[in-house]
Amino acid sequence: MIEDAAAKAGPKRVLIIHADGNLFNNPSLKCIADLLLQRGCEIDFRYPKSFAPMPATKGIRLLPFGPRLWRIKSFIFNRLCIYPLVFLSALLEQLFLYGKYDLIIGVDRQGLIEAGVLHKITKTPFVYISFEIMFESETSARCKRLERRASRDVGFWVVQDEERAEQLQRENHLNPGNRFLLPLASSGAGEMATDRLRDRLGIPDDKYVAITIGSVADWSMTREIIQSVPSWPDDWVLIVHERYGRTSQSLENALAEIAPLVGKKVFLSNAATDSVDDMGSILSGISVGLAFYKPVFIGPYLGKNLIHLGLASGKISTCLRYGVPVLVNEIGLFAKESKTHHFGWVVESPDLIGGSLERFRDAQLGDNAKKYFMERLDFNRFKIDLWTRIDGAMGTSAAGFKK
Repeated sequence: MIEDAAAKAGPKRVLIIHADGNLFNNPSLKCIADLLLQRGCEIDFRYPKSFAPMPATKGIRLLPFGPRLWRIKSFIFNRLCIYPLVFLSALLEQLFLYGKYDLIIGVDRQGLIEAGVLHKITKTPFVYISFEIMFESETSARCKRLERRASRDVGFWVVQDEERAEQLQRENHLNPGNRFLLPLASSGAGEMATDRLRDRLGIPDDKYVAITIGSVADWSMTREIIQSVPSWPDDWVLIVHERYGRTSQSLENALAEIAPLVGKKVFLSNAATDSVDDMGSILSGISVGLAFYKPVFIGPYLGKNLIHLGLASGKISTCLRYGVPVLVNEIGLFAKESKTHHFGWVVESPDLIGGSLERFRDAQLGDNAKKYFMERLDFNRFKIDLWTRIDGAMGTSAAGFKK
């Protein structure tokens, strides 16, 4: 009888609100969406349009909005920080866009705040997932007040590790008993592809290849990495791969500086994958992934949020998933873990890369990388407990809003 009633009620419906809008390129978020779909849920995904690929997927309804509304939202949520205006913004979207949901997932600051307001309006339970931490010392008490107000009603909250959990709990006044630790990582071991990016770029078979993936912004130290290349051994080259296929465009200001290296020691990849799960072609034939982070303090996400990086590095976990060892700088928990579990090497700065590359001729590092991923990071190790929490949260939504 209970199963018959559930069948008549139809699938559970989940709204995910994410201001980055890169559902398919965020390892944990992609896995959570897959988990919801596997369990028969339907997903509405609310996000701003961006360069991130958003492939059509059965069970996911995409609800994008354009740059004009994004500017209005940013002004209300991040500049004015006036709760009645925030409430009105969410109310209008509830009235004209959303339906009835069994659960709302708010991702990062704006997702948390909007989910909190929708909870007030509809009584729908909500979960908070944090990939970025905003600190009051880098924003303002008024800015944080909106987050803290929403945090009071969170069903449970998800963060990557103990270090980030401690910081987030303090900043948002969250209940530590409601936390769930989930490393930023994909599901299962990655499979290499025979169609290799390095071959498409014309890199000879006798060359060892290092790669940097993800953002090429200043905080990722891409320019410093490229500047170190002339000091590398002759049989080593670098691939720079911006995750949305905009490498040349993103490095436009630096192209004149690096022109003598391009096609010889530095290769620019303008390829893009629809999903973080499709990196086998990009990483096949790669000997080391370079993952450097530098707090630049030019915005609320690029200071203490990077100092307390923890296990919140998708580029590192993705390399490890495919058995590609990593060379990192001394920031975040991965640097410590690398020394303990021997899946890479740690240097103080990019100018020391060249002298460290010889270590990555050892295939054992790659074996250690995949082993570490499977034993410590693999989403499959967490998904049963996470689903139990999600299912429990949705079970409280019987009194939800009816439109």
